[in-house]
Amino acid sequence: MAALTKNHGVRFIDAGEDARTVVVPDFSTIGLIGHAEDADETLFPLNKNVQIFGDEVEKIEKLGLIGDLPPAIDALLAEGINPSVIIRRVAKETTANAQLGAIIGDPSTRTGIWGFLDAKSETGVKPGLLVAPGYTGAILTGVMSVNVTAGGTGYVTPPAVTFAWTGATVLPKGTAVVNDAGAVTGVTITDAGFGGTGSPTISFGGPGTGATATAVTGSIANPVAKTLSAIAKRLLAIAVIDGPNLGRTEAALWAEKLKSDDGRYLYAVDPAVRRFEAGEDGVESILTRPSAISTAALFAKRDRARGGPYWSPENQSFSGIVGTARAVSYYDGEVDHDANFLVSAGVNTIIEGKELFGSETLSNDTNWRFVNKVRTENAIRASLPAAVRKWRGENFTAHNALMIVKTIEFFLDELVSLGVVVGYTRYFDRGLNPNANMRQGILRIELPHENTPIISDLQIGMRPYIAAFDILAEEIQQALGTLSIAA
Repeated sequence: MAALTKNHGVRFIDAGEDARTVVVPDFSTIGLIGHAEDADETLFPLNKNVQIFGDEVEKIEKLGLIGDLPPAIDALLAEGINPSVIIRRVAKETTANAQLGAIIGDPSTRTGIWGFLDAKSETGVKPGLLVAPGYTGAILTGVMSVNVTAGGTGYVTPPAVTFAWTGATVLPKGTAVVNDAGAVTGVTITDAGFGGTGSPTISFGGPGTGATATAVTGSIANPVAKTLSAIAKRLLAIAVIDGPNLGRTEAALWAEKLKSDDGRYLYAVDPAVRRFEAGEDGVESILTRPSAISTAALFAKRDRARGGPYWSPENQSFSGIVGTARAVSYYDGEVDHDANFLVSAGVNTIIEGKELFGSETLSNDTNWRFVNKVRTENAIRASLPAAVRKWRGENFTAHNALMIVKTIEFFLDELVSLGVVVGYTRYFDRGLNPNANMRQGILRIELPHENTPIISDLQIGMRPYIAAFDILAEEIQQALGTLSIAA
């Protein structure tokens, strides 16, 4: 061919490309964060990702006995799995609010939970499940609104708003609103803050004078859970979070504040569990422990049993607990009980003291209500880009476009066969691929699909069946044989 570089002799040419096999990454590695005061600092440095397996006894022993991490590892192992765990150790703080701050960390320095974003680069493994046991159920107070008590004068531009709050882990933030007369008319809260005691005070910068306001506080969404949802979205993971462990009403109110678009990445469970284990003093007893870490183990157990992240962890029995911190009522065939109340509020629970009940996320979009649908979608979105990366930089031809589509088809066909995708279609929409875009190398393929929901509400219709008596009459006649009515 004249279009090829001139050659005298024999050579081999890669004449074409085939569709690629899609490889689904592991979604069962558990990202675990907490403190462990007597851990080996060389093996488990602060705010670094360290991967261990459950059978690495010597490494686990170097976590020590004190803190959040040792009992969390014990809870995982007690469920009969050999988990892959990415551990992030944070410092032990002196107050509960400061500890929450250490767990949350800082996005700019990648400390605390934010550091899970570096897990792949630091360990070669990305967590598919995130847990901060014991830190997501706290019901905290923050600034909900601001009442302007005096508008002041001379505020040509909105003044800076400064909050002061004794002991606050995170100070509230807000922006002022001014009218044409130069008076402050309101404050828009951009960050509720949390952790302070007493009432926050508010001051306004210049130019302008005389504006005063008071803060109205109230319960806010748990900031650790909110941060986990943001990180889980980035990692295409699921954060398993503990509820407040107070009662069904408190759990429902707590969950309502967490429902959001990113709530699809949160799987909440309440109440806490009871485990027989050694405390920090080495004495064996029955202790109350966060349920999220044991629940994360059930996610990983089902993933391993069935070969992927496409199924709900529901309907499995815990192996490592002796019961729950409070009783949860449940009655087969009835609606009015604690378990149904909690699941209807988006909070999964444990029935009969041993069985995981519920497949709900905290999404405010019912399309992402079930955790298995979210994890299936996570798997699709995590897998396809790597599979079609081969064609980046290749010439924009019909053949290459076809091979991309075929790669997608083969993968989705397999998911349909597994029963984790109901069905799909794919097509090239000419309207979304104008000439100007294609000239710039932009190719868009549409992939409508539907992930498989769980069986959530099994309804059996019950009604009288009068025809059954025809069957009964026939059986009577057969039994009586030749007997007839006496003359």
